Amino acid sequence: MDTGGEVIRQLRMSRGLSLKQLGEIVGVNYVFLSKLERGLESPSEELIKKLAEKLEYQGDIDELTAMFGRVPENIKQLIIEDPASVVELPAFFKSRRKKR
Repeated sequence: MDTGGEVIRQLRMSRGLSLKQLGEIVGVNYVFLSKLERGLESPSEELIKKLAEKLEYQGDIDELTAMFGRVPENIKQLIIEDPASVVELPAFFKSRRKKR
């Protein structure tokens, strides 16, 4: 299973964009994007969504967010609203680990 940074790199390269070009499109420094692609930086959920939109990511945004080690805000809200649902999270993360 790819990391979030690897997914972004693959999408960027498949569209023939340089780091500088993508940085200009989404409004971040290309050095930050380079670190993000290498797993050295963690983007905000807002930036993940912007990258996904601009790179025409076809997958699940929540899954992409999780690939960056973040819990999506809508999932956080579900946990706040229904704390018992947390019981299901270990099985979810265990299943994600097996796919890698």
